[in-house]
Amino acid sequence: MLSNLHIRNFAIIDNTEIDLDSGLTALTGETGAGKSILLGALSLVLGGRASGDLVKQDTDKAEINASFSIDDLKNIQHWLSEHELNEADSNECLLRRVITANGKSRAYINGSPVTVQLLRSLGELLLNIHGQNEHQRLSNAAAQRELLDSFADTPLSKQVSKAYDAWKTADHQLATQIAAQQSGQDRIDMLRFQLQEFDALDTGGATVADIESEHRWLANADRLVDLGNQSLQTLDDAVNSITETQSPLASLVAIDDRMQEALDLVESASIQCSEAASMLRASTSSMEHDTSRLAWLDDKLAALHRLAKKHQVDASGLTDVELSLRDELDGLTDPANSNEELQKQVDALREVYRAACAKLTRLRKRSAKKISAEITESMQTLAMEGGAFSVRINTDVTASHKHGQDTIEFLVSPNPGVAAAPLAKVASGGELSRISLCVQLATIKSQNVPTLIFDEVDAGIGGAVAETVGRLMRKVGSSAQVLCVTHLPQVAAQAHHHLFVEKTSSKGKTATNLRTLNKKQTRDEIARMLGGAKITKKSQSHAQEMLDSVE
Repeated sequence: MLSNLHIRNFAIIDNTEIDLDSGLTALTGETGAGKSILLGALSLVLGGRASGDLVKQDTDKAEINASFSIDDLKNIQHWLSEHELNEADSNECLLRRVITANGKSRAYINGSPVTVQLLRSLGELLLNIHGQNEHQRLSNAAAQRELLDSFADTPLSKQVSKAYDAWKTADHQLATQIAAQQSGQDRIDMLRFQLQEFDALDTGGATVADIESEHRWLANADRLVDLGNQSLQTLDDAVNSITETQSPLASLVAIDDRMQEALDLVESASIQCSEAASMLRASTSSMEHDTSRLAWLDDKLAALHRLAKKHQVDASGLTDVELSLRDELDGLTDPANSNEELQKQVDALREVYRAACAKLTRLRKRSAKKISAEITESMQTLAMEGGAFSVRINTDVTASHKHGQDTIEFLVSPNPGVAAAPLAKVASGGELSRISLCVQLATIKSQNVPTLIFDEVDAGIGGAVAETVGRLMRKVGSSAQVLCVTHLPQVAAQAHHHLFVEKTSSKGKTATNLRTLNKKQTRDEIARMLGGAKITKKSQSHAQEMLDSVE
């Protein structure tokens, strides 16, 4: 619940802080005292839209802090933990909003800076504000559907929404693929043509490097033979010279054995030169000018370079190009991505959606009977005896919407003998306001929000009806924290606690303050609401009687 609210430099509020308790708290004050400003501050700290105009004149920033007790709110604790915003061993959640005079704002949760969107997401879990114009929203078909689903308190509506999204995503994928196939057949044909060019090369498994090497060898065969013969002649001469050197060197070693190493080197050189000559002679003798092979190599190299130029790569990069083309073609013609497979998936997801819709329709019809009975019962206590409320559900199994296949409409018969008709068409302004209050009270528990604020939702009623509204709100306050902005003493008298908003003027400046009233002050405020600015003993006595009747 909301345990503390601190506001600084907001609109005409200088600095005000208030502690709040559980149960029903009445928020009263003269018209124009600033109750709407207070709710505006609360809206901002919950993630509402900020503006520099909201900052008090002659100050550079406004600041709103709201502290919530979350000791028993497991869903809030889980949310904070999930977003790593929880504080260890703390049962408090602190929201903070700072707005500068130039319109910029900063948001914080438990001291950590967050986006306004994240602040708003948490705020929706902590507090709901029900405005005095709620009955206008109630005429909207989407709002009626949301209220019924909220009353049903089931994940089925979200499941239908998810099933719809999954079905439509697959359906879009299928349509996209069909369109791509129609426009991409040319691409498939192009890929196949390009790969035919690669297949036509038929290099026999030889790489580009192998072909280039062999071409270089064959293209220079005559020169290789000439160079080989020249080298062979020189080697033969060298072998003869070395052989002639061996005999005198051997005689020298016989006299001076220190020359043995020199003799060994000469003998080794003779052997190596002889082996080199043998290798060269064998190679040279096998060399021949293979014209047909050379022509084949010329053709292959020319084809390789033409293809490489076409794909804007070096000849050595053609292998990667071919692999890429084959992968793309395989992807476009993969049976796993066939239309038939995708169509099966679309059909299956559509059936999942329809089955979820059927379950949701059955649940909505059961919930419609229950909420209709509850609201009809409440209407009897709000000066609409004999009136009735009902929910009409029309289902079109051929339709498909994110929210299901049902059209939901709230009907009302405010008086006996009056045929039920759509809410906005049959109810007067006062009746619509009271019916709206009945709907809100019927759906409060299912909304699972710990703090509720009613902003003059009791407008247009009075007397015994106002007292009944006060009792209903006090009853809601037994299970949730309720703040009610009201001008009705009958409602304020039912509150467990009382806050007073007052406007003061000093030295030409106006300020709004908020304070908690004690029992005597509460009596006097209700007396003021009963009799006007001048409080008399009679109005005080009447106010006390109203308070005593509640206790």
